[in-house]
Amino acid sequence: MKREPATLIILAGGESKRMGFPKHRLTVDGERVIDRLHRRLGPLFVETIVVGRDIEDLPPDVQVTEDHYTVRSPLVGIHAGLSASTTDLCFVVACDMPYVEPALAEFLLNQAEGFGAVVPVVRGYYEPLCSAYRKTCLESIERLITGDVLKVSEIYEHVIVSEIAERRIREHDCDLHSFANQNTTTGKAKATVRPHQPAGFSTT
Repeated sequence: MKREPATLIILAGGESKRMGFPKHRLTVDGERVIDRLHRRLGPLFVETIVVGRDIEDLPPDVQVTEDHYTVRSPLVGIHAGLSASTTDLCFVVACDMPYVEPALAEFLLNQAEGFGAVVPVVRGYYEPLCSAYRKTCLESIERLITGDVLKVSEIYEHVIVSEIAERRIREHDCDLHSFANQNTTTGKAKATVRPHQPAGFSTT
């Protein structure tokens, strides 16, 4: 049975303190991670939404939206993406996670029936920025943000959540590459970390 349509939400806010430039300009193998995620995951979705500011050179079929709250937290980005989506079901990924496997994303989406969120549990920890959420989470997220509770995993105390065990995750990503970011690239060839340069940009 064909699953319900879904939206890809890429969280592109935040500064990489270690690297010294905004995370949305991260590249791997010469390709900006945002573009890589859209290229590899986008075909699974009816739309792609990037949450962030001052992001240039995006494909024409990618929408951009900004946070609705001034506080900084991935929870705020999830809220913005869910608010902008045209589908109830969404898949959220961070812009510094270049190796998310399409097969894993599809698997997680297929587990979403009857749940407000579907979250992998890897090495004993939630992976909330490689998870599926429904727009029905919005009310709970808004209450958390206005109450200054900004930890993403707090959502799971307020919605019906499906926690996906690591052994099931490994069936679709045996080495757990999907959860490596550009600070932790264990198991992959080390990413070339440099800022993406917008068209017409010069460092000279």
